[in-house]
Amino acid sequence: MKKLAILLSVVMMVTFTSGVCLAKKAKATQKAAKVEMLSGEVVNVDAAAGTIVIKAKDKDKTLKAEPKLLEGIAAGEKVKVEMTGDTLKSIKKVEAPAIK
Repeated sequence: MKKLAILLSVVMMVTFTSGVCLAKKAKATQKAAKVEMLSGEVVNVDAAAGTIVIKAKDKDKTLKAEPKLLEGIAAGEKVKVEMTGDTLKSIKKVEAPAIK
Protein backbone atom coordinates (compact mmCIF):
# COMPACT_ATOMS: atom_id res chain seq x y z
CA MET A 1 0.00 0.00 0.00
CA LYS A 2 2.88 2.34 0.83
CA LYS A 3 4.47 1.65 -2.58
CA LEU A 4 1.19 2.49 -4.34
CA ALA A 5 0.96 5.83 -2.51
CA ILE A 6 4.56 6.69 -3.48
CA LEU A 7 3.93 5.71 -7.10
CA LEU A 8 0.78 7.85 -7.29
CA SER A 9 2.63 10.80 -5.74
CA VAL A 10 5.41 10.54 -8.32
CA VAL A 11 2.91 10.32 -11.20
CA MET A 12 1.06 13.39 -9.93
CA MET A 13 4.29 15.37 -9.58
CA VAL A 14 5.39 14.48 -13.12
CA THR A 15 1.98 15.42 -14.52
CA PHE A 16 1.95 18.76 -12.70
CA THR A 17 5.51 19.61 -13.75
CA SER A 18 4.89 18.82 -17.43
CA GLY A 19 1.75 20.98 -17.41
CA VAL A 20 3.69 23.97 -16.09
CA CYS A 21 6.43 23.47 -18.68
CA LEU A 22 3.92 23.31 -21.53
CA ALA A 23 2.20 26.47 -20.32
CA LYS A 24 5.51 28.37 -20.30
CA LYS A 25 6.30 27.14 -23.82
CA ALA A 26 2.89 28.28 -25.13
CA LYS A 27 3.34 31.71 -23.56
CA ALA A 28 6.80 32.09 -25.10
CA THR A 29 5.40 31.19 -28.53
CA GLN A 30 2.75 33.89 -28.25
CA LYS A 31 5.37 36.53 -27.41
CA ALA A 32 7.50 35.52 -30.40
CA ALA A 33 4.80 36.52 -32.91
CA LYS A 34 6.43 38.23 -35.87
CA VAL A 35 5.68 41.92 -36.43
CA GLU A 36 5.37 42.77 -40.12
CA MET A 37 5.36 46.14 -41.88
CA LEU A 38 2.98 46.93 -44.74
CA SER A 39 2.46 50.07 -46.83
CA GLY A 40 -0.59 50.66 -48.94
CA GLU A 41 -3.87 52.48 -49.48
CA VAL A 42 -6.88 52.22 -47.20
CA VAL A 43 -9.80 50.66 -49.07
CA ASN A 44 -12.33 50.46 -46.22
CA VAL A 45 -12.54 51.26 -42.51
CA ASP A 46 -15.23 49.75 -40.26
CA ALA A 47 -14.57 50.98 -36.73
CA ALA A 48 -17.75 49.35 -35.40
CA ALA A 49 -16.61 45.93 -36.61
CA GLY A 50 -12.97 46.67 -35.77
CA THR A 51 -11.62 46.02 -39.27
CA ILE A 52 -9.63 47.85 -41.92
CA VAL A 53 -8.90 46.80 -45.50
CA ILE A 54 -5.59 47.89 -47.01
CA LYS A 55 -4.59 47.45 -50.64
CA ALA A 56 -0.89 46.64 -50.95
CA LYS A 57 0.93 44.99 -53.83
CA ASP A 58 -2.37 44.73 -55.77
CA LYS A 59 -3.94 42.59 -53.02
CA ASP A 60 -6.45 43.52 -50.34
CA LYS A 61 -5.48 42.69 -46.76
CA THR A 62 -8.17 42.73 -44.05
CA LEU A 63 -6.87 43.39 -40.56
CA LYS A 64 -8.56 43.31 -37.16
CA ALA A 65 -8.04 46.49 -35.17
CA GLU A 66 -9.12 48.25 -32.03
CA PRO A 67 -11.51 51.10 -32.93
CA LYS A 68 -9.14 53.56 -31.20
CA LEU A 69 -6.44 52.80 -33.82
CA LEU A 70 -8.85 53.53 -36.67
CA GLU A 71 -9.80 57.03 -35.51
CA GLY A 72 -8.97 59.62 -38.16
CA ILE A 73 -8.26 57.03 -40.87
CA ALA A 74 -10.38 57.16 -44.03
CA ALA A 75 -10.59 55.29 -47.33
CA GLY A 76 -8.15 56.52 -49.97
CA GLU A 77 -5.38 57.49 -47.54
CA LYS A 78 -1.86 56.10 -47.86
CA VAL A 79 -0.69 54.39 -44.69
CA LYS A 80 2.12 52.36 -43.13
CA VAL A 81 1.04 49.68 -40.67
CA GLU A 82 2.63 47.26 -38.26
CA MET A 83 0.75 44.00 -37.90
CA THR A 84 1.06 40.64 -36.24
CA GLY A 85 -0.70 38.01 -38.31
CA ASP A 86 -4.03 39.61 -39.18
CA THR A 87 -4.07 42.03 -36.23
CA LEU A 88 -3.19 45.71 -36.65
CA LYS A 89 -0.66 46.94 -34.06
CA SER A 90 -0.05 50.51 -35.29
CA ILE A 91 -0.97 52.71 -38.24
CA LYS A 92 0.55 55.94 -39.55
CA LYS A 93 -0.60 58.12 -42.40
CA VAL A 94 1.97 58.68 -45.13
CA GLU A 95 2.11 62.30 -46.28
CA ALA A 96 2.39 62.94 -49.99
CA PRO A 97 5.74 64.48 -50.94
CA ALA A 98 5.65 68.23 -51.47
CA ILE A 99 5.63 69.31 -55.12
CA LYS A 100 8.33 71.87 -55.94
